[in-house]
Amino acid sequence: MEKLSEAGKLFLKDYLVLNEAKNDVDRYLNTTVRKVHDIILEQLDDFNTEYLQLNVWENKSTRGRLQIRFKSLIEHELFREDRYDIYIMYRDIRNATDLFTNNSVKIFLHSPAAVSNLKDSLIKLSQKKLNYNIYNKKIILLDLDSSTQSAEKIAEEIFDMINIIKELLKDIYKS
Repeated sequence: MEKLSEAGKLFLKDYLVLNEAKNDVDRYLNTTVRKVHDIILEQLDDFNTEYLQLNVWENKSTRGRLQIRFKSLIEHELFREDRYDIYIMYRDIRNATDLFTNNSVKIFLHSPAAVSNLKDSLIKLSQKKLNYNIYNKKIILLDLDSSTQSAEKIAEEIFDMINIIKELLKDIYKS
């Protein structure tokens, strides 16, 4: 590279301040996702059932990623045996390009392509019973003055999603 862009020159001018601000944001976001993980982990066993096991996983190498994973404990044609087939995914600004505002995170449902019939069934059932597609992402605004408040709000949304998924799965297991 021969010449630094104008944006690069502006960045370089305030490099130390911007670098400190980035570190501050990273610490806040890391604290928030760690607190969400801890809140979920503390209550996760309460959501396990005779037909469903949940697991929480935080990505330590790529910060700002969290998964709550669902595994069926009984045989059913829509599930793979002994595999996690439904995920609630958490992404912050460091891992999401589709947030409408930088001070937000998204949570969304994901299922591997191998269980596309399960995903289709959950979509149809959620639209029928709840009038919305449960796979649509949810955007949650962060409280920039309190990582604890942010984490509690995010965990509450995740717990709501877990309960909805459990109810929908009951219907699927019955069919």
